[in-house]
Amino acid sequence: MIEASGAPHAPAAAIAGTRRGGRTLLVGLHGAPRELDLTAMIVREVDVATTLAHVCDSDLPAALELLATSDVAAVTKGPTIALEALVEDGLRPLAERRVSGKILVDPRG
Repeated sequence: MIEASGAPHAPAAAIAGTRRGGRTLLVGLHGAPRELDLTAMIVREVDVATTLAHVCDSDLPAALELLATSDVAAVTKGPTIALEALVEDGLRPLAERRVSGKILVDPRG
């Protein structure tokens, strides 16, 4: 489970929705401390990890430079699919590990 919204209730909800023995990655930044039910996490053997996904003022210019000066976009880009095909052509292939690269979803079809 990945929580990247930063919404006040989201860390607890993400951990509660993680399967027994699963892992929750907390990425969203929060403006205040949050309470978590440690006993429930321990009993269900849920691992919690954190990461700072990016810092826009330093990461964004570097990412744009990389895109402008390399072929990383062409190398990492996978198929572009319509929103209506998200489950069959996007989520299912990801779950079955049949796709490589980034799948782009075009909401316009």
